[in-house]
Amino acid sequence: MTTTKLGHGLYDAAEVARLMGHPVDWVVRWSTASANGPAIVEPTFERWFSFADLVSFRVALTVRQKGIADRDLRRGIQTLQGRTGLARPLAVTTVIESLATSGNSFLSDLSGEFEDIGKGGQGVFQNVVRLNLTRISFDDHGNAERWEPAKGVVIDPAIQAGAPCVAGTRIPTATIGEMLAESDAEDLALDFDISVEAIELAAAFEELLDRKVGLAA
Repeated sequence: MTTTKLGHGLYDAAEVARLMGHPVDWVVRWSTASANGPAIVEPTFERWFSFADLVSFRVALTVRQKGIADRDLRRGIQTLQGRTGLARPLAVTTVIESLATSGNSFLSDLSGEFEDIGKGGQGVFQNVVRLNLTRISFDDHGNAERWEPAKGVVIDPAIQAGAPCVAGTRIPTATIGEMLAESDAEDLALDFDISVEAIELAAAFEELLDRKVGLAA
């Protein structure tokens, strides 16, 4: 790992796929240009993704799950990149707070009024729905810095290269999940000097990922 990657998080396509609850080929498609437009999330480090990329995947997935077409999602992100000058606008709080959907329209009111950034053009939009992201927190500059995808679990790019960890520790939840196959929660709690509840929450989180549920945002 080079120093340029330190503190930014580091995930390969398989890790992103597991955290998002989607197959690896979905990550490949979304990180590659297509006939519908440019990549939705380009890797920060060649084939590796940063924490900002991870957040961008989750925000884009939230938009897509509201019924926005792939073409409109790609075009909308491209529009946001051009307007803001940001390579990863979906990891910045001011941009995220501007986003909404209305039917099959992908909207942003960065300009002060809602605009269909997916199809282009302004208009009167009915039943506008803002994105509701409550688990991702941002630094003083508005950049995503921390994610609490489940109770007792934290993803911080400055800790363990952004691996999900037991809150307040540097213990990856994956380590807990693996060790529980051979130890019980009480013994692990003693070994790691954390509570049994923390062990159980980490295990529950890993089971959630195994079921391909994906992270809550």
